Amino acid sequence: MSRQPTKRGNGEGSIHRYKSRPGWRAQAFLSGGRRPTKMVPTIKAGREWIRNQHDLDAEQRLSPRPEPLLFGEWLQIWMKARKDKVAPHTFDNEQSLARRYLVPFRDLPLTAITEGQIDDWLSRIDHQGKVAKPGIGTPHVVRQCFSLASVIFRDAVRHRLLETSPMARVPRPKVPPPSPKFLEEYEVKAVLEACVASGDPRALAVILMARLGLRRNEALGLIWDDLDFEAGVLNVTMQLGRTTDNAQLIRRELKTLTSRRTLRISGQLLDLLRQVESSRALCGFETDFLITLDGKGPTDPDAMSRWLASIGKSLNIHVTPHRLRHSAATLMLNHGVPLEAVGRVLGHGDLKTTAVYARVLDSSSDRAVEALAAIFDS
Repeated sequence: MSRQPTKRGNGEGSIHRYKSRPGWRAQAFLSGGRRPTKMVPTIKAGREWIRNQHDLDAEQRLSPRPEPLLFGEWLQIWMKARKDKVAPHTFDNEQSLARRYLVPFRDLPLTAITEGQIDDWLSRIDHQGKVAKPGIGTPHVVRQCFSLASVIFRDAVRHRLLETSPMARVPRPKVPPPSPKFLEEYEVKAVLEACVASGDPRALAVILMARLGLRRNEALGLIWDDLDFEAGVLNVTMQLGRTTDNAQLIRRELKTLTSRRTLRISGQLLDLLRQVESSRALCGFETDFLITLDGKGPTDPDAMSRWLASIGKSLNIHVTPHRLRHSAATLMLNHGVPLEAVGRVLGHGDLKTTAVYARVLDSSSDRAVEALAAIFDS
């Protein structure tokens, strides 16, 4: 950079002339060692800018410092923005956790919360849970609180309200590996038969969950354009959900990108879907949804779960949509389907999720041990 000798502006800064470009470079000398600069067209404009910078600096030094932002204030701001970013059910769960467990931090300055306070907070939640309900669900509540606080502080860092998150070095609470709850093969068949016998259109959703391992909202969110009868495939690309005000059921994005999958359908299931599609035109249905009660729109997911539970109750079988999905996974593994293939069918992004089902003691291993016992007993 080529420049002429420095010209002073009342000892408050400097103005330099550039030879290689038009204009002047003004620099103000402010408190705290700050040296802001600006390109100006003339020396006069540079001196005026330097004076303005010193006036602003004086005002900032003389004016009282603003009160630090409290955690409770940030939580309120964060929750308001969060509502439009996650599914209504997720938001309700996070709001419930915040009301119940984040109270100790509400009146603390956001910048004053330390790693040690986070550790103590998680330990208290764990202890209180064990006293109230020994051994039931406690580790999962601690994990949920950890995850919620991590996102809240992470967003505070992203908005430059914090230098670093106090959660950065707090270890993620460990939880015991879950044991999937599933139905035996004969129970799944009994539930399917009872659903079909009821004549309820929601029986088709039960069949899809049991035979393809679909999630409840994936099955209820299917439309006829998701089916390719010629290729014999079903494209799972969306799910049923609610608008942010819970007022309307809509098709929305799946939970993860790996949940998008194409599943092959054939045999009786393909024939059944063809029959349903043919009867749709005869009944004068106005909706594109596969599963519909009135022919005009989608089926309420919660009502679907209650109806399925009532079917199970009549059979003395505890059945839920998620339990049907677990059952599909364990049945595939029991019949020799590789773990990776099961994960792809279920739309798992991580094989660790699918491996949960592999820990279940299945009937094939029972038969193998019984065969060994018969050999040595003889």
